[in-house]
Amino acid sequence: MRLPRRPLSLILSSALLFASAGYADSTTNIDQRLDQLMGANSHTQYRQFFLTFQRAVSHQDKQQVASMLSYPITAQVAGRDRILLNKKDFLAVYDKIFTHSLQDVVRHQRYENLFANSDGVMIGEQGEIWFSGLCQQTSCSIPVIKIIRINGNSR
Repeated sequence: MRLPRRPLSLILSSALLFASAGYADSTTNIDQRLDQLMGANSHTQYRQFFLTFQRAVSHQDKQQVASMLSYPITAQVAGRDRILLNKKDFLAVYDKIFTHSLQDVVRHQRYENLFANSDGVMIGEQGEIWFSGLCQQTSCSIPVIKIIRINGNSR
């Protein structure tokens, strides 16, 4: 029995449709999780923060990364926890924190694979970096998202 021939463009279109549907599903999952944990429609703000952070780390924009941290912050510097009080402290040890290995973790993290719980959002499989919304006012109507912990990378 002979199967009917299908045009290659129809086959490719179908494959793209199924692939994009899978991406939409996985993105929808993290979007819904963030909205559930962090507040209605918060996923947009969290996605934008993540993508901005990822771009800053990828381009080694140290000033941008430094502006995205909540100080004081505990960060793993050369394998040891250290409390960094301000942007100046952070910039002085940036290269010891954002090793090639940690930069790779950030670069390869996909938004749809982020882990989120009531503590915040995790980058990396081992919780290398955490970010969350922080209240800047008593009403906390608009939290500001910041990096709250840098655990580093043990690889």
